Amino acid sequence: MIKKENILESARKVLTEQGINKLSLRKIAAETGCAAPSIYYYFKNKEEIVAGLWEEVAMELEQQLKIAGDKGQVYKDFWQSRPDDFRLFITNADYFPLVHATEGYQALKSMLGEHLHQLNGLLIEKIYLNI
Repeated sequence: MIKKENILESARKVLTEQGINKLSLRKIAAETGCAAPSIYYYFKNKEEIVAGLWEEVAMELEQQLKIAGDKGQVYKDFWQSRPDDFRLFITNADYFPLVHATEGYQALKSMLGEHLHQLNGLLIEKIYLNI
């Protein structure tokens, strides 16, 4: 039986290999080894799949921030080690509204407060311009 985790793992692989613009339920289903309609048991659409991937990333980041002395530095280091995830979840105009609405993103906002947007701005320069 197909599991939610298998779908997310397959979606991550398709995203990594082909990018966000090529992501489709059919490709995810093919990678998972199931029929595309089977995915609808867990997710309504690819946007929900991306939000599911985000929640996994957010949980890892949140755990690191909880034990961090310098939360801003940990936040920057985390994304600099995962630039593809930063591009997908934080700067992708199609998916950021979904990410922004999640509990995971709201937890980050609570931890980092007003510095979150400043940190993201600095990361955009570093990640996109290789500064």
